[in-house]
Amino acid sequence: MKIVNFFSALGDETRLKILKSLIDKDKTVTEIHKSIRGLTLSAVSHQLKYLSDLDIVIYKKKGKEKIFHLNDKFCWCILNDAFKHFKNDKRNN
Repeated sequence: MKIVNFFSALGDETRLKILKSLIDKDKTVTEIHKSIRGLTLSAVSHQLKYLSDLDIVIYKKKGKEKIFHLNDKFCWCILNDAFKHFKNDKRNN
């Protein structure tokens, strides 16, 4: 079921970090890698492929680079609100 795969993808901390990095700006794999600590470039690429296969993120090619962005068919305002809520919740830091 697609909805199960979607929420399962959101249940992974690494994928959430990638999605968070894409909320405000489209980025290349390298830019995403630089914005997330503790992950290898290959790990970021692997997770982006997973998210892309689920159509959660999509990309456009610019030369040899892929520019990733969140798929507009989803309402990312809810996820953005969740990030803001838990960032301000001192019990979750």
